[in-house]
Amino acid sequence: MYKLSDIKNNYLFKIFSLNSIHVFLKLLFGFFTSKAIALYVGPSGMGLLGNFRSFLGLIENIALLGFQNGIVKYISEHKDHPIEYRKIVFTSGIIVLFSTLLLSLFLIFAVDFLTHSILKDQDFYQYIFYLMALLLPFYIGSVYIISIVNGLHHYKSVILVQLISGVLTLGISLWLIIFFNTIGALLSLLIGQVVLCFILIFYSTKNHLFKGVFSFQNFDVKLIKNFSEYAFMALISGVIGSFILLQIRNEIINQEGLFVSGVYEGLQRISSYYLLFISTIISLYFLPKLAQQNSIKEEKEIVRTYLYYIIPIFGLGLIALFFIRDFVIQILFSPEFKSMEHLFFWQLLGDFLKAISLLFGYILIAKKQTKIFIITEISSLLILYFSTHFLLQKNTIIGVVQAYSLTYFIYLIVLIFYFRKLLFSSSDKMQ
Repeated sequence: MYKLSDIKNNYLFKIFSLNSIHVFLKLLFGFFTSKAIALYVGPSGMGLLGNFRSFLGLIENIALLGFQNGIVKYISEHKDHPIEYRKIVFTSGIIVLFSTLLLSLFLIFAVDFLTHSILKDQDFYQYIFYLMALLLPFYIGSVYIISIVNGLHHYKSVILVQLISGVLTLGISLWLIIFFNTIGALLSLLIGQVVLCFILIFYSTKNHLFKGVFSFQNFDVKLIKNFSEYAFMALISGVIGSFILLQIRNEIINQEGLFVSGVYEGLQRISSYYLLFISTIISLYFLPKLAQQNSIKEEKEIVRTYLYYIIPIFGLGLIALFFIRDFVIQILFSPEFKSMEHLFFWQLLGDFLKAISLLFGYILIAKKQTKIFIITEISSLLILYFSTHFLLQKNTIIGVVQAYSLTYFIYLIVLIFYFRKLLFSSSDKMQ
């Protein structure tokens, strides 16, 4: 039987507690920004925000080339070997910087096309893309540095830095939204990561994370091959996935209009807040663990910890949210978002299935099981797109969240079948 002191001294418990505080504060920050957007921008403006947010995700995934997971893995393995550490940081950094600068040029030259396709012919928003091109290196830099800090297992520092950034971003975002409405809301999506980047640069300098790194002698061509496997997986999950999500949002706008798209985006904002709890606990604790261990026994222990401790708490939270959904909509948004209520069940079900499947997806990434990763990702993306297209026409907007749940149900079944030996076998020998 566990003693209270044993639980308190457990490292996962400490990370879990810190992460819970982090997520709670993010929810609090999200409350203020969502309320401001609802009051000063409205559902139609929020629909544009959803499109722009999806586009940002697409650009982020292309710029990073999927290297963030590789950075966590290789730094976790070589954090005690200075020469290898410097090679990993510099080589990945140079490649990410190059891809980011290319994308910045693309944003400048494709501004007319992007304005019409992403922001629906709103020509007076053109300068948003010029500003995005200017800020993109800082935006991508924040994700890159966070990956390094995660690989070094500086969990507390990651959470603290993100909290400080969150407070500063909240103040700036509220000012932008209140005084500049939709334009300000679009700008706020860029500002958060930029603020985080400057705080991370300060942290990195203070802790000498880049000491001896900036030398072309640290560029290692051999590492490119190692990172390329992550890049290939990111092309499937990140780039193609983001593109399909953007297409789905465009279909919602074309069929249901910006107002309904904005209501859907409001639900996605709520979803992103509580999924942050799962994604950060995996990236802070489970992914570095998966990157280090090699035995089936250790893998089983990691999976059991996630399924027996994290998922039940998450599930109870979703059940509670379902029963107070009316209150949440009233608090977070405005009466215009009332129709969101009937979308909750399918969204929460899909998010629960997604939370379970996330760890298995990270195992595929950590173990570089590229073939099965690509097969499952492409299959799930195709199911998501075509089921959304069919159910949107058949059931209107509720069909989108039904398709989301269906996709993750099928995806989880496939992953359980693939990992059946890890989940159900009593043997601890490597297969």
